[in-house]
Formats: sequence, structure tokens, C-alpha cells
Amino acid sequence: MRAMRRLAAPAALVLLLSSLFAAPAAAGPRADATAGAATPVPTVVRSEPCPDSIFTCITIRVPRDHFTGGGPTFDVTFGLLRATRQPRKGVFVTVTGGPGTSGLAAADGYTAAFDPRIPRNFDIVFLDQRGVGASEPLQCPQAALAFYSSTHVPTVSRSEAEAFAADAGRFSDDCIAETGVDPAGLAFYSTRQAVEDLDAFRAWLGADTIDLYGESYGTQYAQTYAAAHPDRLHSLMIDGPVDLTLTGLEYYDEDARAFGTVLARTLNRCTDTRACRRDVAGHDALDGYDDLAAHLGRSPIAFPFVRADGTRETRELTLSDLETAAAGYVYGEFDRMTLQRAIAWASRGEVLPLARLTYLSLGVDPETLAVIPDPTWSDAMFYAVECMDYAYGSGSPADRVDTYLEAGEAAGVAGVRLGSVFYGDLPCAHWPVHPASAARPAYLTETPFPVFVLASTWDPATPYAGAVRIRDQLADAYFIVQPGGPHIIFGRGNACPDDLITAFLVRGQRPDERRTRCPATGVDPYVPIPLERVTGYRGALDAMTAIDDELNNSADYWAWDGVEPLAYGCLFGGTVRYRPFADGFRIQLRDCAFTSGLALTGRATIDTTEGTFTMRVSAPGGTRLTYSRDADGDRHISGSYFGTPAS
Repeated sequence: MRAMRRLAAPAALVLLLSSLFAAPAAAGPRADATAGAATPVPTVVRSEPCPDSIFTCITIRVPRDHFTGGGPTFDVTFGLLRATRQPRKGVFVTVTGGPGTSGLAAADGYTAAFDPRIPRNFDIVFLDQRGVGASEPLQCPQAALAFYSSTHVPTVSRSEAEAFAADAGRFSDDCIAETGVDPAGLAFYSTRQAVEDLDAFRAWLGADTIDLYGESYGTQYAQTYAAAHPDRLHSLMIDGPVDLTLTGLEYYDEDARAFGTVLARTLNRCTDTRACRRDVAGHDALDGYDDLAAHLGRSPIAFPFVRADGTRETRELTLSDLETAAAGYVYGEFDRMTLQRAIAWASRGEVLPLARLTYLSLGVDPETLAVIPDPTWSDAMFYAVECMDYAYGSGSPADRVDTYLEAGEAAGVAGVRLGSVFYGDLPCAHWPVHPASAARPAYLTETPFPVFVLASTWDPATPYAGAVRIRDQLADAYFIVQPGGPHIIFGRGNACPDDLITAFLVRGQRPDERRTRCPATGVDPYVPIPLERVTGYRGALDAMTAIDDELNNSADYWAWDGVEPLAYGCLFGGTVRYRPFADGFRIQLRDCAFTSGLALTGRATIDTTEGTFTMRVSAPGGTRLTYSRDADGDRHISGSYFGTPAS
């Protein structure tokens, strides 16, 4: 579960861990036979190579309603990569986040990050949950964009909250109409139904047990599977776990405050860092954010948007835009640094970088503001699952809206930064189907398998406090914590969680301690923004270093897929264009000014193989420069800078 309309709250709540648990017992035996599964083996509809993938896509036909049998069916697609060593040691299943993400789209990238011993010894399985991607997808991108672009911020006032609730109602109607689905069929997209699809696939594989890893919403799915089929798990791994015992309103209250906490920590880290503090007007990033939010609460800010062809148009940044950008960029260390840079620019009166973060968070083309089609994500499925997994009041839609808005007032979310996250599931008040019961699941406690709980103290989307509560209830738990880490910590390049999970899977070796603390940075090292005016640079090397840093740390560049050419307008005019080549990316600049008075034309190369950067550019006023940065970070420059030798 995660907040789709991304927003947050202050109060730096740091939960410190204490006292180690007793030493673990050895891992139990792994059962993996071709008989003994009680679930009927499903019919295979198709088995074919997944597009542009090393996986095989296997589509099985399952009941739409697993609990009544008969009637309509769904075709659900799983990605399978057979173990290269036979007999296999087991089956490792990954359930990605959302709800609404395509597991098949992530399969190759995630598997490449695994220790090679895992795919060597395990059948690797990913899936497109019913309603997603290759599994009879539901999509409503146009309705979603209209909703997420709402200018109404529900924490501003009751009237604003009611206007936002009306937007949520329009979204609910428009989304369902856009999908073309029969509203009565929406009752069958719950997690409770979806986990039975996985169990049917497990039966087809002939695996008595599986090792199940879930991340974010995937932990909602994985815990639901574990409660339904505890005898069919060899281990459970939940990364960024959702506390399923909370009601939806309780979850979003805690979630909004976690977003705000991480936002405050991110901006306070800027203030505590000399280079970042120096870039912020007033030298306090959190104050700068609050001042900007207060300004936008009174009226939008007009700004010149520089298009990819160099032309300009006037656009507006709203309070909703700021909150969308801020909440969308606190999930991980690099994103947090990117947000720091955008807030630094905004403190100087330049809000275009923040607007670009808004567009990236919304998934729209910055040039046209049209939806960028994304078959790997479904907003329709986010709500199809959420609105059946969680109950939001009773009675008419108006009654449910009142219940939701009154809960927000009682929780006091108007007093927290990005408290609008609380209203993430408000469309469920208007959704045409609802769960039969408001009862919440109990915690997993005595399990016949070990549970690995992976968490970050800076997780905004699935708050760390929930992970602690889940861990505290489990009799056989291993807690892997990354202080200051990203939302998800396994498979993200940190050897600490990766090695512990790999050791268990491959060798059956449990961690030495019940609690492991992994290193993390909180925020990536700050990269200064270019100076506003060329007269501020000490010389040519200083200026070109700033342009190097900007070209290599642009939010658009890091969000780019690296395939089709990327072009965008530079902050003070002109354009930049990136295109891939065998060893990295080539860049073309045309009158590109990231600093006023320094409009550069020329070419640059990011060599990702060698780890180098080179640039040959010219600018009006007698500037012709050759600049390079080698693999050790040493920088060199030659040529003329405004008519004098470069230095």
C-alpha cells in the first residue's frame, strides 16, 4: 500500500532499536516435491518468451472468484526463469509494489541485481497481478492525470477538502468508465483473491513451498498469502512492510506523518551541509520550503517554462504541485538530494526545477503535459485493490466522504507538512464496491517459517513504526534495518541486506543476530546548483565544473530510460539533448544557459564505461573551452574564457 497522490508531515521521530534477540536456530529443511499440493493445478493458456526478456511468460486460467468456484475466469501471467542448476533448490517469488505495478516489467532488472547464485539455484518467479500488465489490464491514465493534477489541497480548509472529494468522485466515475470494466466485477481484484492466483501457479510448478519476497504493497500481498497458506512457505521476506492490522485511515494518518518527517529530515540535512546551505537563500532549507508553501497557499507562482525547442511559455506552480514534487522525491537517497537542489533553486525565485519534479512525479510529458503511456503501472488497479482491501465508512458516497474528511480533521493532518497524503484513498468513498467486513487481519505470530522484516528508518511510504510492530509480534523474525535508507532496501546496491538474504536462500544460513543494522547515508552527497550569474564564478574551471555537475545530475536525465533521445530546455534559455551510444551518452548544447550570461553551444560525452566526462563548448564573448573529468575525478580545462586564458 502506498499513497498515490504523493504528499507528507514534520516532527523528526527517530525510533532507536535496542537489545539483541537470542541466537537463531538453523534453517529448517526445504520441501520441494512434485506432489502434495492441495490447490488444483490450473490450465496453462500460453507459454512463450516474455518480450525482450530472459523470462518465459506463462499464462494460467484461474477462477475470477476462488472462493465460490465456477463462473467467469481471469488469465494471469507469471514470469518464470528456471534454475540453471538442477535439481533446483527452491522457488523464489518476488511481488512488486503498488498495487498496480507490473512485476514482469521489473523481472530482468531485479534479477540482474540478485547474487548470481540465486538464479543458479532457484526458479525465479515474478507476476503481473490480475488487472495489471499482461494479466487482463485495467487502465485509466486520463482520469488519473486529471485527479492528480487537481489544484485543490484538502488540508487547506474544509471547503478545499470538499472540493478535493468532488474531484475524487469524478475520478472514480471517469476511471471506471475509461477501463470499460463492469463495475460489479471490481469486487474480484482484492489481494485476498490475487494471492490464490499465486498458489495456483505454485501448484503448477509442483513446489511444496516457496520463498516469498514482497516489497511495499507486495508485503500486503505476501502477508496475506502467508496467513492463507502458512504451510506453503519456506520463508517470508517483507521489505518496506505494511502493517495490515491498521485501518486505512490509521495507515494514512501514520503515512502522512512519515512523509513529513522524511521531508523535514531531507531539508534539515541540506541546512547541515555547507554546500547545500550556501545554495539556499536564507541558508535554512526547511524554512525555505515552508515560505514557498505559504506563498503558494495564497496564490500560484507564474514562471517561464523553457521548451525543448528553446521557446518559452508562462506556466504556474501551485501548492498541489509543490506537494506532489516533494512527496515524490523523498523515497530514496538520490531523489532526496535532487529535491534539495530544487528547493535551493526555488529559494532563489527559480521554480522551474521544482515544476520538472512535479511533471516527473505525475508521469506527464513536460512539453505537452499529456500522460506518458506506461503499461507497467495502473492507477485503476491501485484503487481496484485498495478499495476492496480497506473499508472506508458505510452508507452513501456522501456518508463515506464525511467519515473520511472528519477523520482527517480529528487526526489533525492539516497541521503537518504534506498532510494531504492522508487523503490518498479518498476515491474509495465513491468506489462502487466495498469489502464485506471492516475487520482487519491479525499480526502473523507463530509461523512455521522464518520471517525477514526489512525496513528503513526514513521510509515515507510504509512507516518504520509499522515494521517494528510487525517484528515485535513474530516469534521467528530477523529484523534488517537501514537507518536513513530508501523505501525498499533489498537489491538496491547495499551489500548488507543483500548478503543476508542471499546467505539464507543459498546456504540456509540465518543471520547471526535477530537484528542487523545496515549502513546508509540518508541523502546522497549534495551536488551544488550552478550559480545564477556568470560573474559569480572564480574562473573557467569553476564554471565548467558547475555545468558538468548539472548535466550529470539533472532530474530529467536520471528519470530518462536512456533509449530514445532526451531533450529539454535549460533554465535560463537554450536547449540540451542527450542520446545514447555504445559506451554512454552524447550531449548537444545549443545556447544552453544553466547560469545567466553563460549560454553554451557545443558537445559533451558521458562515458559510463570509463567513468569520464568531456565537454567542448563555446559562448558569446570569446569563450571556447575544452573540459574533462577523468575516472579519478580530476578535472582539466583549456582554451579561452571571455577572452582570457582558461584557468
